[in-house]
Amino acid sequence: MNAIEFIDFNTFYGSKPVLQNINLGFDSNSITAIIGPSGCGKTTLLRSINRTAEMERGYKSQGEIQVFGESIMEVKSLSYLRRQVGMVYQTPVALPLSIRENVLFGPRYYGVKNRSELDTITEYCLRQVALWDEVKDRLKRPASQLSGGQKQRLAIARALAVEPRVLLLDEPCSSLDPASTALIEELLTRLAKDLCIIIVTHNLFQARRISNETAFILDGRLIEKAPTAILFSSPQSSETQGFVSGLFG
Repeated sequence: MNAIEFIDFNTFYGSKPVLQNINLGFDSNSITAIIGPSGCGKTTLLRSINRTAEMERGYKSQGEIQVFGESIMEVKSLSYLRRQVGMVYQTPVALPLSIRENVLFGPRYYGVKNRSELDTITEYCLRQVALWDEVKDRLKRPASQLSGGQKQRLAIARALAVEPRVLLLDEPCSSLDPASTALIEELLTRLAKDLCIIIVTHNLFQARRISNETAFILDGRLIEKAPTAILFSSPQSSETQGFVSGLFG
């Protein structure tokens, strides 16, 4: 069973179609990169999984998305769905709280109150994202004082703190320097041993470096999905060939 499954899925903003007849599965314990030109529907696809796309005016969908076999429209609650499916955005987001309270925002929301347990969660998640040694002596300071790369790792730690089974990332390295990007990529590779990770990226080199599979979307249509090495070296579609070779994008 796939971790995520799109079945005949379509989306619209008003009467304008965005995603068209998407049939696509994502494996557990794997990184899948979503590539395609700007405006092709990549972010809409990602945000449809945890139903944050519904917050946009005029958004409508048809078809089905399943998370571990359960329809996202039939889950107990949105908070239940979003606990399973964490999301990290393009711009590093630090809540106007301390570093520690950024990590603990989700656990506190879901009712964790024991101080010892909260301390354990804080250290574990910050170690997961290789941030503990950098911030362990200033956990009570505002998270706004962190660098961009640190804020992005903190955002991932915050997502991990509620133990998701899926992690969605929308261009998480687009505003980061090469050193911070390398740290994030190394982190995602480690996390993929336990999570389904889906990353939208414009960086084709990044897709080749870290993803197990890559899906190419064009004008709201899934053109091709294949193991990353195969998609880049011998794509089945001429459209995919044109995109990965830089003829358009």
